[in-house]
Amino acid sequence: MTHPTRQHRYTALMATGLLAGAGAMSAASAAEVNKELQANVPDEYNNELIGVYDPQYPPSYFIDDEGDMVGYALDFQHAVADKLGIKSTAKQAKFASIIQGILGKRYNTSYFHDTPERREKMDFVDVHRTGTVVMVKSGNPDDLDLHQLCGHKVGVASGAHQQIELMPELQKECADNDQPEIEEYAFSGLNEGSMAVRTGRVQGWLGDSPSVGYIIKQTGDQFETTPTPHLTGYSGFAFAKGDPMANVVLDAIADMVDDGSYMAILENWHMESMALDAPVLNGD
Repeated sequence: MTHPTRQHRYTALMATGLLAGAGAMSAASAAEVNKELQANVPDEYNNELIGVYDPQYPPSYFIDDEGDMVGYALDFQHAVADKLGIKSTAKQAKFASIIQGILGKRYNTSYFHDTPERREKMDFVDVHRTGTVVMVKSGNPDDLDLHQLCGHKVGVASGAHQQIELMPELQKECADNDQPEIEEYAFSGLNEGSMAVRTGRVQGWLGDSPSVGYIIKQTGDQFETTPTPHLTGYSGFAFAKGDPMANVVLDAIADMVDDGSYMAILENWHMESMALDAPVLNGD
């Protein structure tokens, strides 16, 4: 299924502040075309950037209440295309077929975690860090932070990285500093965990930054994140290995950092703690 080209609709709605749908509105203003970068767009792109996504992973990409595919990854794609003065098209596919679709030149790019295994066939324009944040009630009434959880009630998702790897590290910090251990509560997922925070059953929640940001956005800012994240890697646009467009997009994102539109998108999705000073290629 292909969604229509969105460049002009997206630009117009961004400018008027009317881009609607669950989580779709972006705080970033429509990007001004950078003519120098536009001149570097490879001829084979035919003035169009085609991204492909499996819209089952909010807030990266998902289907909103109006049936449109939205998410922060698409916000970045459309903003990059605006910056380059080219069309932006978003298509849908099952995740298992996306990498082969890019390598086979059916699509130009997608957006997901940068891993050493994937870098063997792909080049990544890393847009933001990935990691865990601590979600608390708005106002952070217990004055929590990542390294200030000892003796407090903290929720995690059963079997998730936060329970299996991060929580033991934090518990060791408590023991090493002669502080009481964290009272760990395991839940089925973020929906149950956010309810536990809201009702006071736990005082904080350890969760993936994008998912936590989405919950904050969807619940009218009932929650917030504490200052310190636990950083683990990068996510960004994936291109076929050697595709010259990767460097063009890298420069476009860098220009967005300079003009403020980069941070505006992250802030709109409550992911500002994952921001980079500048985008990087393949983690370097």
